[in-house]
Amino acid sequence: MKRIHSEKVAETKLERLFPIPIQLAWHENRTSFLSCRKERGKIHLRLHRLFLSAPTPVFEAIVGVALKGDRTSATIVRKMAHLYFTNTKAPSEPLVGKGAVYDLETIRDRVKNRYFSFHDVKVPIGWSKQKKTRSFRCITFGSYDPHRDQIRIHPCLDDERVPLYFVEFIVYHEMLHAIYPPKIDERGRIRSHPPEFRLLEKKFADYYLAKQWEKSALQFLKNRSRHGRS
Repeated sequence: MKRIHSEKVAETKLERLFPIPIQLAWHENRTSFLSCRKERGKIHLRLHRLFLSAPTPVFEAIVGVALKGDRTSATIVRKMAHLYFTNTKAPSEPLVGKGAVYDLETIRDRVKNRYFSFHDVKVPIGWSKQKKTRSFRCITFGSYDPHRDQIRIHPCLDDERVPLYFVEFIVYHEMLHAIYPPKIDERGRIRSHPPEFRLLEKKFADYYLAKQWEKSALQFLKNRSRHGRS
């Protein structure tokens, strides 16, 4: 009931700011925290629930984005979303770290002891649920979710033909993200890999070896898809 009340309050504020009728839907999809379209004289707006308690200037910025695609307004919206996902923690989702070949928790502990012993951090880690890689133009081998404070690694790396040092490098890279969170610049752009991050990344013992293998990774995945795992 409390959430419904908050949604109604926020919706009323937005309706007062918009010069035309709106149809508002709330969601919790992080990949698109604001989306809108204009149809038949009405704005169809989808907003992440992070904006439920937004101050008036942010609501005004939402109006600016929805009506005019205003860049300054978009910067304000992105900054609030970044602050929310950085500072607000959600419960971790269940993760499975032990794969057919690699145990991610063991790898994480080994990487931590070698490179991050001075940090009191033990971020949960596990294989992502994605089973197949359909597009080989690019692939995200790992990701760190600051909102849930956990690391996910793509299951395509759970393969005896993938070098251990490469899996360790991906885990190391994501642990860097956990310890050194991204920053947002004056334009509202999120800087996940600033120069200082890249310098730390190169401290991984097999950095150049891992980057070299990464260049051949897409071809490896294509061949594995064509011929199967065996």
